[in-house]
Amino acid sequence: MKIPHFFESSKLKLYTLLGVLFTLASCLQSAKEAADMVLTNGKVYTVDNQRSWAEAIAIKNGKIAEIGSSEDIRKRIDENTKVIDLAGRLVLPGLHDAHLHPISGAEASRFCQLTGLFQQDAILRAVKKFADTHPEAPVIRGRGWEMAAFPGSNPHKSLLDSILPDRPVVLTSWDGHNYWVNSKALELAGITKDTPDPNNGRIERDPNTGVPSGTLRETAMGLISSILPKKAENADEENLKLALEMANELGITSMMESSAGKNYLKAYKKFADEGKLTARIVTSIGLGTESPRTVAELVQMRDKYQGERLNTNSVKVFADGVPEARTAAMLQPYITEDEKKDFGILNFSLETLKPLFDSLDGQGFQIHIHALGDRAVRVALDALTGLDTAHRHHLAHLQVIHPDDIPRFGSLGVIANFQPFWAKPDPLNIRTIIPLVGQERSKQMYPMGSVQKTGGLLVAGSDWPVSTLNPWHAMQVAVTRQMIGVESTPWIPSEAVDLPSIIAAYTRNAAYCMHQENITGSLEVGKMADLIVLNQNIFEIAPTEIHDTKVLVTLLEGEVVYQDKENALVMR
Repeated sequence: MKIPHFFESSKLKLYTLLGVLFTLASCLQSAKEAADMVLTNGKVYTVDNQRSWAEAIAIKNGKIAEIGSSEDIRKRIDENTKVIDLAGRLVLPGLHDAHLHPISGAEASRFCQLTGLFQQDAILRAVKKFADTHPEAPVIRGRGWEMAAFPGSNPHKSLLDSILPDRPVVLTSWDGHNYWVNSKALELAGITKDTPDPNNGRIERDPNTGVPSGTLRETAMGLISSILPKKAENADEENLKLALEMANELGITSMMESSAGKNYLKAYKKFADEGKLTARIVTSIGLGTESPRTVAELVQMRDKYQGERLNTNSVKVFADGVPEARTAAMLQPYITEDEKKDFGILNFSLETLKPLFDSLDGQGFQIHIHALGDRAVRVALDALTGLDTAHRHHLAHLQVIHPDDIPRFGSLGVIANFQPFWAKPDPLNIRTIIPLVGQERSKQMYPMGSVQKTGGLLVAGSDWPVSTLNPWHAMQVAVTRQMIGVESTPWIPSEAVDLPSIIAAYTRNAAYCMHQENITGSLEVGKMADLIVLNQNIFEIAPTEIHDTKVLVTLLEGEVVYQDKENALVMR
C-alpha cells in the first residue's frame, strides 16, 4: 500500500522536532544550574560509603548539589555564586558530638576553672584568686577539680576553710559526680552528722565522728542545692548562645544534649522557633534517679518541645556513677582497705530497667544510658536485649566493659558511645582508678578497638564540661592513646583506632546515632551542606599533631556559622 504524501511529510516533521528536543535537552543538561556557593581546589574527604575523595563542592539551597573535580564544579559558577578557594585545604563533614551538656557546659565556663590542676596548693590558689576577683558572688562556684589530687579522691573541707572560712564554696569535680564544699556551705545547707545519705548517694564523713568531711557524692550533691543562687531568667538562653558559638568554632554542627530538663528544653525550643540554632540538637530528656519521670510525662515533654533542628525523642538514664568515687557499678568489688566489699552503686536493677526500657522502646524513644562500670554495662545490655534497633539505643562512657560483653554491642545492635579523650594514661586513670579496679580490670578500660573489631558501631562525644569540648584533642587520644603534649607510653595501644574510624565516629556514625544520617554526617549529593574547612590536613601530619587542628570555616546548610577572621579563606 502506498503511503500518502502528507503522512510522509508529517513523519519527517516529527523526526525533526524530536531531534531538536533531544539537542535542547542535551544543551540544558550540559549547562548546569548555578550554585549559591562553590568550594573549589581542595581535598574533600566525603566519608561516604566508599570513603571517596573529591576536589570541590557545589551548594544550592542549603544542600550539596554536586561533588567532583574543580573543573566540573566551576561550571556551576555565575556572577551570583559565592566562591571559596580552598587552596588545597581539607574539607570534612560537620562534626557531631554525641554526648555533651551544652548549656551547663557554657555555664560552668564562667566558674573558677580547676581542670588540669593536680596539686592541692595550685587548686587553692585558683579558688582564692577567683573569690578575690568576684567579691559580689554569694557562693564561690568552681568546676573541674581533679580527683587524683586528693587521697582517696576525698578532699576535706578544712582545705577550703583555710582560705575562705566565711563564704560558702561549692566546687564540682571534673566528672560532675561530686561536690567539694567548705564548712560554711555545709552549715547553710543544714548538713550535719545526723543527715542520712540519700538513695544512690553518699556524704563522706570523718570515720571517727561521722561529721561530714566536705565531699558529697552523686545524689548527695542535691543536698546543697538550696544555697546555690537562682539563675537569672534568661541565663539558659545566654549559655546556649555561648555553647553554640563555641561548638561552631570547633567544627561541631550537631550535638546531643545528654540530660535535659524542662528549663533546658524551653531554651532549645525558643532558639529553634526563632531560627537561632546554629547546630542540630538532639535532647536526651533526663529520667532522674530519685523520683524518675513516668513514661507518660516523657511523651508529653517530647511532643511539646520538638522543633526545627530540634529532636526531643531521646531519654537519658543514669545506670551508675563513676569509678574514681567508687559509685560506678562493678561485677567485682573495688580494691580497698575496707573490710566491707564495695561494688559501687547500681541505680536501677535489671528487674526495674527491663520493663521501663520495654515501655520507652514501645513509645518510640531512643534510650541513652550512662554506664561506666562493667556491671552497669551488663545490666543495661540485658535490659536492651530484644528492643527495636531502629531506635538506635546507646551506652555512653563505657569505662570498663567485661570481655564477655564486648561483642554484645554488635550482636544486639547497641551503639557504643565513647568519650575518647579519657582513654589516656593521665593521673586520674593511673593514680586513682587503676588502684581501685586493679591491673587486670584496667586492661578493659575504654576498649574502643575491641568493640569495633567485634562489629560494634562507635560514636564519639566529649561529655563537656567533664572534659574539653575540643574534638581534635579527643581524636588524637583515640588514635594514640597518649597524653597530649606530654611524653607518655601509649596506654592499652591495642584499643586504639585509626584516623578514618574516629572521623567516622564523629560524623556518619554519630549522625546515624542521632537519626540524621539521611541529611548529614557525610558529604553526598542531596544532603545538607554541613561541612568544615581545616587549617591542616590531618591525614598528612603526625598523629601527635592532630590536636593543633583549627577550623577555618563551618557551614550549616550552606550558611557560614563560623569563620576564622585571622586566617580567612579567599571568598568572592
